[in-house]
Amino acid sequence: MARPSSTDRLVRLLALPAWVAEHDGATFAQAAAHFGVTPQTIRADVDTLWVSGLPGGMPDDLVDFSATDFEAGRLSLTQPLGLDRPVRLSRREAVSLELSLGVLAEVLADDPEAVRTLTSTRRVLRRALGAADPAEDAGDSESSDSVSRASDPGDIRNTDLPAAVDAAEPGTPSATLRAVHRALAEQRRLHLVYVSATDERSERDVDPVRLVSDGTHLTLRAWCLSARAERSFRLDRILTATVLPIPASTHRTPRGARAATAAPEAVLTLRPTGRWLTEQIPCEQVRTAPDGSLHVRVRGRDRAWLAGLLLSAGRHLLAAEPADLMAQAGAAARRALALDAEVHAQPS
Repeated sequence: MARPSSTDRLVRLLALPAWVAEHDGATFAQAAAHFGVTPQTIRADVDTLWVSGLPGGMPDDLVDFSATDFEAGRLSLTQPLGLDRPVRLSRREAVSLELSLGVLAEVLADDPEAVRTLTSTRRVLRRALGAADPAEDAGDSESSDSVSRASDPGDIRNTDLPAAVDAAEPGTPSATLRAVHRALAEQRRLHLVYVSATDERSERDVDPVRLVSDGTHLTLRAWCLSARAERSFRLDRILTATVLPIPASTHRTPRGARAATAAPEAVLTLRPTGRWLTEQIPCEQVRTAPDGSLHVRVRGRDRAWLAGLLLSAGRHLLAAEPADLMAQAGAAARRALALDAEVHAQPS
């Protein structure tokens, strides 16, 4: 089983004091049920928060809980140091979130409950954004004011973000998503200009099959006419998507071809310092050896992606299987070093 994400724990540590402030005297079990962890995890989180705080490390500089309540199995804040207040969004963060929710609403258009929730959330964000000064976004510096500290309601500006999304230029993520949705709805062929994980640009015609998400990226599954096989195209790597006046065809992959085109796997042996990698990518399996090294099984979209993963692991990588994948990554590294030496050898 993979080790719990350090990012998840950080989010929980930031949220726990605010939750305790609203539920003073709550038990470890109640806190654990809210955050989806065990009471032992909550106890460990409080132990960590007890030694966290402002520079100096003096008693008044640290987050403090009631020791008496803690021994009785309950939680009560005595020194929150501001962590009892909800984390606030800057205007730039709120704009980014509003636009992301707009894209998500399009993806989940067939789910009425999800659309209602997203619409309500966007309405709240839009109301807060409309009360803020649009000039805050004009400069490079990020506003220190949160969206919850809106200016006078009488000073509301006309910030029509959804209209801006609808007016997106060709080649933008919104335009790409609209083209993919249209091709799927009308069962039409798409012409893609695509950049792979290895920065290789290509143009191809595809017959779209479905749009999927892993929670991080939207991916188009489509039949590629050039490869004569089903392929995956991440939407953030599609430079342009053009709906063609050609009906999409239905393709059936031969059974043997399905096995041949299955996503390749690799097994990585990492130093203990390489655990960060297991928290950055989805892993099929993570096993910790007695010496602390990690044996990680991952599935990649293709061999080039897996080779890039080995290179990104750098000094944290001890070994990898299959051996020819390790050789492929090594050859790519040597080519990069040779090119770097050639560039630096040229007279300036």
